[in-house]
Amino acid sequence: MSNANNSKFDPFCSKKHQCKDCDNRCVNQIAFLKDLPMEFQNALMLKAEYKKFKKDAYIFHEGDSVDAVTIVRKGKIKLTITDSDGREKIIGIFSSNDTIWEGIFLDNSVYPYNAVCLTDTHIWKIYRKDVELAVEDAALAKNVISMLSRKLHDANERNLIMSISDPEAKVAKFLLYRDRQDHNGVINLRLDDIAASVALRPETVSRKLSKLIELGYIERVSKSGIRILDYHKLNEFVDNK
Repeated sequence: MSNANNSKFDPFCSKKHQCKDCDNRCVNQIAFLKDLPMEFQNALMLKAEYKKFKKDAYIFHEGDSVDAVTIVRKGKIKLTITDSDGREKIIGIFSSNDTIWEGIFLDNSVYPYNAVCLTDTHIWKIYRKDVELAVEDAALAKNVISMLSRKLHDANERNLIMSISDPEAKVAKFLLYRDRQDHNGVINLRLDDIAASVALRPETVSRKLSKLIELGYIERVSKSGIRILDYHKLNEFVDNK
């Protein structure tokens, strides 16, 4: 172990320490931090709180104060609201290295949604006071602006999916969107979570998935996994609907 200024911090470890053997790949995969100088990454992450949650646990609830940036180190989280009929609606799904931080710079900001673990999940929390000090640095401020732009683009894409009236095209477009988000070639979501994401009934989603399988555009991978087999034809399918 070393306390040298150029040592690298391993944020995935359960204890906070600096390790000379860490290659820092964990931090360098996070858009919020990856372009910062190493000493800045270390200083910020040494203040971060590391937490583990079990599947179906709540990381925060609708109405809780926004007191920190939440970085998903490992696992998958869904952001949910409940509509007037008592049904769950998923407004976002976040995977490893994604960041939840909307509202962090607004006074008296509260979360407009719940954050629920779809899998066992590990997170870091970087508290507001530390983030506010950090954004005085020009490099991090630039990263924040870039992230805002990506979040806006992502929100526009989700709105486009919700605007599609044809159920088959909506499900197909959602699968294309999730595949780009997950980066691992397999979309691992339960039927109920897909349905809640596109505002369709689970039985409707099931039928549409079966149709896309029959057409040869996708395939099932285990109980809750879906793999896209032909991106070009699936895109054409959506465009022609």
